[in-house]
Amino acid sequence: MIVVMLIIAMMASLLGTSVVGRMDSVKVATAARDMTAALRYTRSQAVLHREEKFLELNLETKSYVAAGQKSVQLPESMELKLLTAQSEVSSDKVGRIRFFADGGSTGGRVTLISGGREWKVKVSWLTGEITMDDGRGERRL
Repeated sequence: MIVVMLIIAMMASLLGTSVVGRMDSVKVATAARDMTAALRYTRSQAVLHREEKFLELNLETKSYVAAGQKSVQLPESMELKLLTAQSEVSSDKVGRIRFFADGGSTGGRVTLISGGREWKVKVSWLTGEITMDDGRGERRL
C-alpha cells in the first residue's frame, strides 16, 4: 500500500512540474501576442493620425505603454529585453519603438523570456512590418 502511494505521489509531482512548465510557455506566448498587437495598434495610429507615435518599454518595471493606451504590466517572472535605435533610448532601462506617418519605424526587437521559452517581436526599421518569432520560425502579422 505504501509503495502504491509513493508511486502516485511521484507521478503527481512529475505532472505538476509539467503543468507549471506549460503555464510559463503560455504566459510568454500570450505576452508576445499582446506586445505584437500593441505595436500594430501604435503603427496604425501613426498612419491614421499622420503623426509619429511610439510604444515605450520600461525594462525595470517590465511594462510597456502603446500610443494613447494604459500601461501593460508583464508577469514578474518574465524577462524583457529591448533592441532599438540609440535615439530612442531615454535611459538604460527605458526605450521606444517609434512609428512614422508613412508606416515606417525606427525599428527594433523586443525579446520576452520565461521558463526557458523565448519569443522575439521584431519591427522592420524601413517598412514598420511586425513579425513574431517563437524560435520555431517567424510569423508575419
